Order: sequence, then structure tokens, then C-alpha cells
Amino acid sequence: MVESLLIYLNMLPLEHGAWAILLAPILIGLIAAPIFSPLAAVLFVLGALAVFVSRAPLQVLLAKPRDRRAQGWLAFYAVLATGAFVPLILLLGCWKLLYFAVPSGLLLAENLLANRSGKRFSAFNEGAGVFGLCLGAPAAYYAASFQLDARAWSIWLLCSAFYLGPIFYVKMAALQHRAVADPGALPALSAMRARSNLYHVLTAGAVGAWAATGGVPSATAIPFIAAFLKSVQRGLRAPERVDFKALGYSEVGYSVLFVVVMGFAYAR
Repeated sequence: MVESLLIYLNMLPLEHGAWAILLAPILIGLIAAPIFSPLAAVLFVLGALAVFVSRAPLQVLLAKPRDRRAQGWLAFYAVLATGAFVPLILLLGCWKLLYFAVPSGLLLAENLLANRSGKRFSAFNEGAGVFGLCLGAPAAYYAASFQLDARAWSIWLLCSAFYLGPIFYVKMAALQHRAVADPGALPALSAMRARSNLYHVLTAGAVGAWAATGGVPSATAIPFIAAFLKSVQRGLRAPERVDFKALGYSEVGYSVLFVVVMGFAYAR
């Protein structure tokens, strides 16, 4: 039984951050939807999860096309996704979900190829992953309410802007960790510190200005200001050994803050 469980877990995406970036925008989209269809929402969440977890067996099959275990799990996930999306689209009429299929498919393909070629942690791959996963926000919004409007796309922009920030922040922390033993990493650390602080101050300022014009609720600026302060605080530290597990938990906390604030700001 333990072996079966390990095999099962091995066919799930292991990046904790990716799970957060998938689930948080979906939850925000569902909360923000002007009306709410429970059946459509449940079907969408099941379908989105099935598509997301299919990445693990697909990655295995790129390296080992005849891997029967991966083939079996991919078939199982495909059945789940089909069982969720077909009634959602054909019976409930959520045809506009097809708009998300092409960009989501292209971004998935890019991620699989980048991982295979050793570019998993490239800025382009991580950024593309954020934009793709955050599409869950407008898609969930539409599935729950059958509406796809400017409000839905504003949530996508906010989610994307927020979850791009940790790319810079975590790379800065990694360079701080590396610079303890390798002083040669100091120039790269200095450059990443500047990029992280610049990105966070620009996004906080942009969201604040957007809120001031009434384009988004004023509360949406709060998590961006918190993220900016977090980046500045990290940047002020000298090179040090970083507890990446604690860092991960901290990022989960900021993600929860983002969901709570966004949920409060966009609640029906």
C-alpha cells in the first residue's frame, strides 16, 4: 500500500508553489463571480485539477514514451478532465472556456519542453507558468457565472502581477544563500536585489494608481505593498544561510494574505 501511494504521489506535480499559483486564482475567481453556479464551479475545479496533474505523467512520457505507469495515469487524468469539461461546455453552455484552451495548451507545452531541456528555473519558463496558471482566475469566474468581462481580466492581471514577484524574491534569497560560500555570487545578488525591489515597487505603485482611478478595489494594493516591504527587508540582509522550507511557508502566508484581501475586495 505504501509503495502504491508513493507511485501515485510520483505522478503529481511536486512544486508546492505551482499548486498555490493554480488554486489561489481559481478561488479568487470563484469568489469574485457576480453569480455562482455550484455545479459549474465544481466541474471546473475538477477539470482544472485533472489538467494540471496531467503534467507529471506527460513529463515522464517525454523521456520514456513507453512507460506504462505514466500512460495509465495520463489516461486516468484525461478521463477526469473530459468528464468535467464536456458537460460543463456542452450541457451547461460554457463555450467560452474553449478560449482558454489554446493559450493554456501552448504554455503547458513550453513548460514541458523547458523542464526537459534543463531550463525549468529560467525566468521565461517561470513567468510563462505564472501567466498560464493565473488564467484559472478568469476561467473560474466565467464557469461560475457564465460571464467573461473586464472584471474577470482585471483579476487575472492582479494575480499574474502578484505571483511574478516571488520569482525575483526567491532568486534573491537563493543568491544570498550561495554567496555565503561563493563571494563570486555577490554581483549577481546585487543585481537581483535591485530587480526584485524595482519590480515590487513598480507593481505596488501601478496597482495603487489603478485603485486610485477606480479600476480595481482600493484594498487590492495591500498585498502588493506587503510584498514590496518583504523584498526590501530581504534585500537589506547580508549573505546568509537560507532555510528554504521556512521561506516556502512564508510565501504560503503571503499567498493566503493575497487570497483573503482579494476575496474581501471582490466578494459579491
